[in-house]
Amino acid sequence: MSVAAEQRKTRRRGRLLEEAVLDAAWVELGENGWAGFTIEAVAVRSGTAKSVIYRRWSNRVELAQALLERGRTSAPGPGSPRGELRADLLGFLHDTAQFLCGPFGDAVRGIALEGDPSAHHSVFGVEVLVELVAHHVEQARIRGELNGVPSALSLNLGHAVLMWEFALRRQTPTPAQLEEFVDTVWLPAIRASIR
Repeated sequence: MSVAAEQRKTRRRGRLLEEAVLDAAWVELGENGWAGFTIEAVAVRSGTAKSVIYRRWSNRVELAQALLERGRTSAPGPGSPRGELRADLLGFLHDTAQFLCGPFGDAVRGIALEGDPSAHHSVFGVEVLVELVAHHVEQARIRGELNGVPSALSLNLGHAVLMWEFALRRQTPTPAQLEEFVDTVWLPAIRASIR
């Protein structure tokens, strides 16, 4: 078999190629952070041409957005119920903070700083940005900890503060800071917003 025939036989296409590029992009972000994240480096690592990547994603922000979409499937889930809303909210913040310390967090920070601001979701929207928070709050309501439905804005508050700290300060709050935030800001806001 000729070299050209062998290359055609092993050439990746479609979803297989896309997954190989995303795998390489994930490793690049993990090793080099946003500052070292380039299409060129991803092309070399994935063994594919830059032009192939640019046909699917026009820049590194779009490639990072694809990583986020894929990474959301491995984001922290509800975990074991802790039996009280305070503990559930703290668990959510701790788990999210840990998850942000890897390539997923680098992608989030890069998109927040370089992406199109009109494409970002607003915490003032009518929807809860993180379904997991809505799940914890609904469980608390069922247990009788809350006597109504809090506003979406109050539920988005924890995620918004954590992302602000992470995107702009390049670090997540300490466990003690998260506890203070839940006790003095987030839980009071949730309770005060109940209709």
